Amino acid sequence: MTVSDPPESKERAWSRSEFMRVANIVHELAGISFPPNRRASAEAGMQRVMKKLGITEPVGLEIGVSRGGAVMEALLDDLTIGESYFFREPAQFRFIADELLPQWSAEWPLDRQIKIWSAGCAAGQEAYSAAIMLRENKWQKAARILGTDISEGRLKDARIGDYSKWSLRTLPQETIARWFTQKGARYQVDPVLKQNVEFSVINLLDPEPKPESMGQDVIFCRNVLIYFELSAIAFIAERLLDSLAPGGWLFVGASDPHLAEIVPCEVVLLPGATGYRKSAGSVTTFALRQAPLTLLIPEERKPQSVVAYTQHDIAAGTDFQMTPPEHRIASDDVAATSGPAEAVALARLLANEGRLEEAGQVCASALELFPDQAELHLIDAILGGEAGRWKDSERAARRAIYLDRALVVAHVALGDAQVRLGNPAGARLSFANAGALLDQAGDDAEIRGSAGMSAERLLDLVRAHLSLLDSAGSIPVSVER
Repeated sequence: MTVSDPPESKERAWSRSEFMRVANIVHELAGISFPPNRRASAEAGMQRVMKKLGITEPVGLEIGVSRGGAVMEALLDDLTIGESYFFREPAQFRFIADELLPQWSAEWPLDRQIKIWSAGCAAGQEAYSAAIMLRENKWQKAARILGTDISEGRLKDARIGDYSKWSLRTLPQETIARWFTQKGARYQVDPVLKQNVEFSVINLLDPEPKPESMGQDVIFCRNVLIYFELSAIAFIAERLLDSLAPGGWLFVGASDPHLAEIVPCEVVLLPGATGYRKSAGSVTTFALRQAPLTLLIPEERKPQSVVAYTQHDIAAGTDFQMTPPEHRIASDDVAATSGPAEAVALARLLANEGRLEEAGQVCASALELFPDQAELHLIDAILGGEAGRWKDSERAARRAIYLDRALVVAHVALGDAQVRLGNPAGARLSFANAGALLDQAGDDAEIRGSAGMSAERLLDLVRAHLSLLDSAGSIPVSVER
């Protein structure tokens, strides 16, 4: 195999030509790219692998990597993130469990099995999360869960199914007790979960798809596409969409590029998540499923067993379950004893737990004391929408925008209320204003009031609204309920 040197970058040159050639081999064989901002970390990874394998000169690493095998395996393990945890991005799992499984259970014939593919599965946490989801939701039909990765070493760990407490950090204790056996500081997955899970090496850039990857009902490919350049992302995205069965769903990670502008697909905006499906045509389309304004609910939902919080908890964002009851303060006292920032934080926390009435009480009390706080009016608008009080939601959103015209989510909330009230022209203007502000902010900007939703994902939401309004001309009839 002849490997040519990649062009040097003026932004950040490789310190050794051997490292540059190693990067080129990895790109050619695995598709992983190394833009200038990743070269320093890539070189550090190469040096760690050299030390681990006892390689003294970079040329030895180059020779080893060109031959594949253990050296390439070790380098891929270091250069890609192999750490994951159970039920990562839970909004996706909630949608599958609450919406898809009941629908498929009712509609599918008895002999129809569900097929789930975790592409880039690391040590298997995602695949076993899917197995737990099926068991806990009493899925009665056959199931086949496929976990794939480019690293055989990670797949070996996945087959063993032995994890640290850190990998289980989002699971309730009762779930851990039900599906894991603790041995010292490690947790071993219950063998019953392994019955429907298999692991296999698959390179997503292979020219021909593996038969076992086809006909999938759900594909997870999360935090994988971040390693590839645009042409490879387009190839992989098309491959994954083609691997879906009719009615199947593709989920990528929050850090991955959005596929809407890369390949034709159907983008479905879900509560707290985005799903992709095959497009019937050659263009990307948008759809909304269930409440499009779930902006108070972040992806990592807090437990619902908490009753009240200390002011320190609210400010610091600590683990609220660990707060001793005697140190907690009642939620209706917060507005009177704290500032507006604490009231905003508590209202969000209560809303995150589904305690919308209490969140509304905190918000109302705080607004009496701090009527000039735009974010309090924004929360009031979103809570009004959650309760179906669209006139109240519209008024609160207008107040928020009057106080802070740059509050993007307030424009989205206003547009959503206007849609529900039968004012498509006003809604189109509100969403256009939100889109313009997001374009100015940039993809990586932190958007106030969005509960961690990225600017890119929020822009997807805005585009979905505009697309539906343009196609329907009134209240969007294609919104899925």
